[in-house]
Amino acid sequence: MSRWAHRDRHGICRICGIEGKLSFEHVPPEAAFNDRPLVMAGMRDLIGRDPDQPRGRTQQRGAGDYTLCERCNSRTGHWYGSAYVEWARQALMIVGAARGCATLYYGYRIHPLRVLKQVICMFFSANGARRQPDLVRFVLDPERRGLHPDIQVFAFLTNGNRARQCGVSGILNFDRGQAVILSEVTFPPFGFVLCLDSPAPDPRLIDITFFAKFGYGEARDVFLRLTVLPVHSHYPGDYRSREDILNCVRRASAGDANPLLTRTDVPAASPEPR
Repeated sequence: MSRWAHRDRHGICRICGIEGKLSFEHVPPEAAFNDRPLVMAGMRDLIGRDPDQPRGRTQQRGAGDYTLCERCNSRTGHWYGSAYVEWARQALMIVGAARGCATLYYGYRIHPLRVLKQVICMFFSANGARRQPDLVRFVLDPERRGLHPDIQVFAFLTNGNRARQCGVSGILNFDRGQAVILSEVTFPPFGFVLCLDSPAPDPRLIDITFFAKFGYGEARDVFLRLTVLPVHSHYPGDYRSREDILNCVRRASAGDANPLLTRTDVPAASPEPR
């Protein structure tokens, strides 16, 4: 039980869809370095501001919200939480020892299926009441393997103290004539992007969908070439540096067209930051 006092909240569980009392779901799990106060900023708090000077409300118990019923929260946390926490601890040690390397190729000793199911649970909390039946079955059955071919999950590493959660959003790339439908959950040391029948928004992201092929009890040495990417803007899929963003702000002040958007990617739908 968290050391912070619980408040009764009622609504629809974002996994099982049953209406009732909701419990606080940490995203990511509390033991994955998500146990400290942080500033929760919405879109209106971020637009037009220095990326390192956000404004918003302070949340004492870490990132998360009242999104899951007690049953779903307890079961999924018991099944998958510790596996994710162990992977996060390994990754944090690697990022800390890398001393600024942009791309890190390392082996991780993990339970891949459990990790992926925890990541999917995090996306449920980030995405309101819209549920994917295939994903519901995937997380509520620990032994279930495989994801629908239209669903892909990508990963990257990030350091610093910035996090980002965005519900299902769209990006239009005019150069490639391509639309990307995605959701993002980023909290150091990891960032994750879930794509729906579309490619990754950035070629540096690594596909970890194959984690779904392993068994619940299988621990494996998994080697991944994960890129360390910054998270400074409020747009999902945007991994520009702080300097690039500030240059765009200066161009906007000078009257350039569309300078705030990353490359030629234009958000097609408003993200749902939490």
